[in-house]
This record gives sequence, C-alpha cells and structure tokens, in this order.
Amino acid sequence: MKEIARVMVLLLSLTLLWGCGAILIGGIGAGLGVGAYRYIEGSVARVYPLAYNSAWDVTNKALANLYMSVSNSINEGVKGTITAVQKDGTKIEIKLEDKGQNVTDISVRIGFWGSRKDAERIHEEIKSAAGLK
Repeated sequence: MKEIARVMVLLLSLTLLWGCGAILIGGIGAGLGVGAYRYIEGSVARVYPLAYNSAWDVTNKALANLYMSVSNSINEGVKGTITAVQKDGTKIEIKLEDKGQNVTDISVRIGFWGSRKDAERIHEEIKSAAGLK
C-alpha cells in the first residue's frame, strides 16, 4: 500500500513540476539575444543589452512614439514599473529590471489577459527607439 502511495506522490509531483521546465527553458532561450521573447502568464518579456537608465528612457520614448499616455511610473533605480493606456483605453503595464552588466529585462503586459501581439509591437518599438537590430 505504501508503494502505491509513493508512486502517486511521485506522479503528482511530476505533473505539478512539468510547467516549471517550460518556463526554465524559455528563460534560458531569452538570454540568447534581443530577438528572443519569453511569454509567461500574459506578459511578453525580452532581455535588452542596455543599461537600466537607458532602457527606462527608451521605453518612455517608445510609448510616446506609439501615442500611448503614461498614467503612472515608478523608477526605483534598478527596477521600475510604467503604467500606460492605449488609445482604446486598454491598460499597459511595463516592468523593467536591471540584470547587471548593461542588461535590462523588460516585461510588457497588455490588458487583463495579456495580448502577445500588442506586447510584441511595443517591444519592437523599444528595440527601434534603442537603435537595436
């Protein structure tokens, strides 16, 4: 009986951990360059070869280029959040985090559920504003 219980716990553990492997693999792929995206829980994240302060300025410039109004921004020097609104009233949340050595992780979430297409459009504008290929 104990043997069956152990097998059930093992199977349940593997089932619960299955998604973690996909996130880990996505995180590893994101470190390969500016072209790699991570899509986690409705947010699209990308790693940029930019110092945090430059990434902050470029992100604000990209939002202005897309005619999106910033409603709130919190810059803590090594991480920050920018809340903006699209023309149609959809909320945008952008999180920046300094990863050191002139690398910044930028995560974009559009609306409640997240729109991958719209988030990638903002990332493309950030990349363009930064002069990255």
